[in-house]
Amino acid sequence: MSPRRIAKALAIFGAVALVTLFTATVWIVRHRNSVEALQKVAGLLPGQLLHAHNFHWTQMKAGNLQWTLTAADATYSADRSSIILSDPELHMTSDDGQKVQVNAPHAVVALKGSHVTRADLSGGTVIHFGEYVVSTDSATYMPDDSRVEAAGAVTIEGQGLRVTGIGLTGDTKARKFELHQQVTTDIIPKKSSDKAKATT
Repeated sequence: MSPRRIAKALAIFGAVALVTLFTATVWIVRHRNSVEALQKVAGLLPGQLLHAHNFHWTQMKAGNLQWTLTAADATYSADRSSIILSDPELHMTSDDGQKVQVNAPHAVVALKGSHVTRADLSGGTVIHFGEYVVSTDSATYMPDDSRVEAAGAVTIEGQGLRVTGIGLTGDTKARKFELHQQVTTDIIPKKSSDKAKATT
């Protein structure tokens, strides 16, 4: 092939490549808003795999229900090793048949495959078990052991008692909780209306 033909072929190839690049650039610029809108509708953000509303997760073991976890919103990490939850609620039944409920504004749940191994709750954690309520700023729950831990200030209220302390370890299934430091107990007197109800 002569140098003139080679130069002509290169010029044609360059012109085609330039037109293709220009066309692609125009299309991307014109459709950028559509792509962004589609991402918003799908709930996808960079570095995240899936965003879901009205999240619901049921954990079974040997055919038996262990607990149920719900949340207003859930966002999976790209590697599916964790889920970020908004307004999560955890429901289970203790060994003695009492209902246990755990609430928090935020939670990060660690996954191993399809199994939840840990939940870090923050923003104000409240645990209802029977007639008692445990309140703390943040807590960690290990579902395999039914174990909950909190490092900060903790308040337990119920049955006419208010117990406060620093640090907590507990078993949600057995409904046993232990405060570690600076433990104080206050007896809450019954209100006159409660006394009247008790005597009638």
